[in-house]
Amino acid sequence: MARKVTLTQVAQEAGVSLGTASNAFNRPDALSADLLERVRAAAEKLGYAGPDPSARRLRTGKAGAIGLIFTADLPFAFTDAATIEFMTGVAEGVEEAAAGLLIVPGTFGAPDPAKVVREAAVDGFLVYSAPTGDPRIEAALARRLPIVTVDQPRDAPTAFIGIDDHAAAATAARHVRDLGHDKVGIVAFGITAFNRGQYPYDISIERRAGYAEGLGDAHDENRLTVALPNADAAKEAALRLLDAPDPPTAILAMSDLLAAGVMQAARERGLDVPGDLSVVGFDDSPLARQTDPPLTTIAQPQQRKGADASRLLISAIQEDEPLDAERRIILPYELKVRGTTARPRA
Repeated sequence: MARKVTLTQVAQEAGVSLGTASNAFNRPDALSADLLERVRAAAEKLGYAGPDPSARRLRTGKAGAIGLIFTADLPFAFTDAATIEFMTGVAEGVEEAAAGLLIVPGTFGAPDPAKVVREAAVDGFLVYSAPTGDPRIEAALARRLPIVTVDQPRDAPTAFIGIDDHAAAATAARHVRDLGHDKVGIVAFGITAFNRGQYPYDISIERRAGYAEGLGDAHDENRLTVALPNADAAKEAALRLLDAPDPPTAILAMSDLLAAGVMQAARERGLDVPGDLSVVGFDDSPLARQTDPPLTTIAQPQQRKGADASRLLISAIQEDEPLDAERRIILPYELKVRGTTARPRA
C-alpha cells in the first residue's frame, strides 16, 4: 500500500517553505499566482489530495459544518413543499458561509436515536420542528454547541425562530366565522381533547388553541379529527367529518398538505369548494397555489425562516457569540384569501 503524501513533501517538491505550501490550500489569496501554481503543480504530481479535514478540525477546533435535526424521515423532508422551502433558506445561509450541512433525520425507531448527534462533526445545530423531549435535542444540548430551534419545541433553552402559531390560527378561524360559518371542522396533526396534555408537538397545540379562540362559540370538539401529515390521511379524516349527521360547512386544516386532502374528500362526496365547503390551509407552500381553486391559507415565510436560522447560527459560531433562550425572533404571518373560502349557502 502506497504511503500517504504529506504537505512537507509537497513543499520540498515545489521548493517552498511549509508555511507557503499550507497557504496554497488554506489561504490561497495570500500567495502570488506563480507561487500558487507551483505548489498546486507539485501537489498534483505527487498525488496530494489536500489537508486532512480531521487534522484541520483538531488544529482550529472547527468542523466547518452545521447539523440540521429533523423530526421527519428524509423522504418526507424532500417531498413536503413547506419543508423544501425551509431547506432552500437553510441552503442560502450555508452557501454564503461556504459551510457544510449534516442532516440528522428522525430515527426514533433506532436503539439509540441520539447517537448521530453525539458523534456529528459539526459546530452547531439547527433543530427543525422537533417534539418536546426529543433525545437528540438533549444530546445536542449536552455538547454545549450553539443551537437555534425553529418552530418547536417552544421552551427549549436555545435561540428560537418561528411565528405566533396561536395568533395565526385564530386569524384563520375568524376568517371563516366572519364569512358566516358556524359549523366548522378541524383536521389536525394528531391532537385531540384527550391527549393534549401529553402531545409533544407545540405547533399543533398552539394552532389548536388558536382555532378554538377564533371560532368562539362555534368551536365544537366533536368536529375535530386528526390525521398523519399526508393528503391521503387528511382525506380520510375529512370524510369522517363530512359523513357525520351534521357536517361542517368549513374545515380548517393545520397545513396546506392536509387541506389538499380535505379538498379531495370534498370532490369524492360531490361537494363544491367553496360553494358547499370552505377550506383553509396553513403555510402558503407552493401547493397552495396549485390546488383548484387556489387555497386560502396562512402564509408564513418558510424560506426566510431557514435562511435567518442558518445565518444566526453560523454568525454565532464564527464570532463565538453565545446563543440562549433570550434570543427569540418572531416572524410575520399573513392570511392569504384565495378561492377556497366563501359565505355558506343558505
